[in-house]
Parts: sequence; C-alpha cells; structure tokens
Amino acid sequence: MGSKAMFKWSKQITPSLVGQLFQAERDLQKAILIFDSATAEYAKGFQHDHSTFSLMISKLVSANQFRSAEELLNRMKEEKCNITEDIFLSICRAYGRVHRLLDAVRIFHTMKDFQCKPTKKSYITVFAILVEENQLKIALRFYRHMREIGIPPSIASLNVLIKALCKNSGTMDSAFQIFREMPNCGCTPDSYTYGTLINGLCRFGKIGKAKELFKEMETKCLCTNGDPNRAFQLYLSMRSRGISINTGTFDSLVECFCERGDLHKAAFIVDEMVIDGCVPAEGTWNAVVGGFWDRR
Repeated sequence: MGSKAMFKWSKQITPSLVGQLFQAERDLQKAILIFDSATAEYAKGFQHDHSTFSLMISKLVSANQFRSAEELLNRMKEEKCNITEDIFLSICRAYGRVHRLLDAVRIFHTMKDFQCKPTKKSYITVFAILVEENQLKIALRFYRHMREIGIPPSIASLNVLIKALCKNSGTMDSAFQIFREMPNCGCTPDSYTYGTLINGLCRFGKIGKAKELFKEMETKCLCTNGDPNRAFQLYLSMRSRGISINTGTFDSLVECFCERGDLHKAAFIVDEMVIDGCVPAEGTWNAVVGGFWDRR
C-alpha cells in the first residue's frame, strides 16, 4: 500500500498495539508506514486482522484515499480475513460524502463478491445516501425494492423515506400519511421524524402546521425524553424562521440540558427566552445558576 520502510517495534507486535499506534497518528503517510512495517514481521507470527484492516480503511477513506482503501479490501479477501458489513458501509458513506453516488452503489453491490450478505442496515445506508444526493426517484424505487425482498419497515427506514418526501412540496402529504401510519408498522415517531416534518413545513411556508406539530412533539415529551440535542437544533431552525416557542418548551429544554451537564446550551436558551420576552420560571434560573455554582 505504501512505503515498506521499517518501523522500530519495541515489543511483541499485537493487533491492538498496531491499531493504537496508527490510530493515534494524525499524519496519514506515517500511519501507513506503521501499518506496512508491521506486515514485515510475519516471521515473528504477526498478521493484520479485521480490526487493524478496518481502522486503516477508515483512515484512508477519511482522507479520500479510496483506491488504497479498496486495495485493502481485496487484500483482506486474499488473506482470508473476516470482512464485515461495517467496513463496506464506511466506504459507501465516504463516497456519499464526496458525492460519488455511483461508487457508493458499486461498493454496496460488491459485498456479495466478498461473501458478505447485506442486511437491512446496508440497504438503509444506501437509501439514505440516495436521498441525501437528491436522487429521489431512484431512492423511492430502491425503497420499493427493499420492501419487495422482504426488508420490513423500521424507524430508520421510515425516517429516511419521510425525509425524501419532505424535499418536495407536492409529496409533503405523502410524508404525513406515512408519519400517521408508522404506529401500524410497530414504529413510534421520534424527535428526528418530527424534526424532518417540521423543517419541511417551514421550508414550504406552512408555519401554522409546523407550530402545531411542534406542540404535538412537546406533548409526547420528545424534546427532553428523546434527543434534546435534536430538539435544540430544531428550536434554532424555527427561531431562524421567526417562529416563536412557548415558555414551557424553553423551561423543559433548559432543565434537560442542566441535568446532562450541558450548561452552556442551557444558558444560551435562557438568553433567548429573555430576548423573546419570556420570563423563565424560578426553577429554570435556579437550575442554571446552581449548575455553574457547583462547577466553581
């Protein structure tokens, strides 16, 4: 893969030692040197395993070194090393990140050549990449294919489907239909589901409906019991569109972030409350001030 220059090993080589060394190395070329020099120690019994190959492939794709990453895949096959689904998906996601959709799909289809059968996780990953790249017609065909081959609906796949349908004003009604039917599939909408729908409504100027949905999200405690960081991002999105938030939501988010020790977000929300003309409850003030006092 790279230079075979020797790296001095101070003790017996193990996969965990090799992994720790090149994972800690920020310079890619030096990491490759460590990885390659270890293979020169075969005479002493060392050989790369799934963990070291996986870490090296992750480093390579993070630096957009896709050819080298795929070469390591082939080397794993030649050395009869176990190749898991997650390794393929890391390459798929990396290709998706740089908008190389065809390569992401190609890697997905090559999994069977490595005796690695794609699970629903792989299908949902590719589906999400298609949606992210705005290939909506292909994405919806792919989703239908998923259902035809027996992959059941899940919260993850339905969230991606709703995201696809929220990209066009003409399909927002379909997104809501799926949203309302989710419980029939054994799936409970989460904060991500609500956030996707609310952002879609705001994007197409349906502010009143967005407010109603946000209130529904509050009543189900998804702002705090679900993913408060997601709720916080949703709050910022609504604020940027001039949508006011009620005092109860402010108080709930502040309390939740204080409990999690994220006092800076809590203090930010209190500042926003005051700017909005809301008066924080006494407990809200006490939670923030007490949190910072305890950190003295």
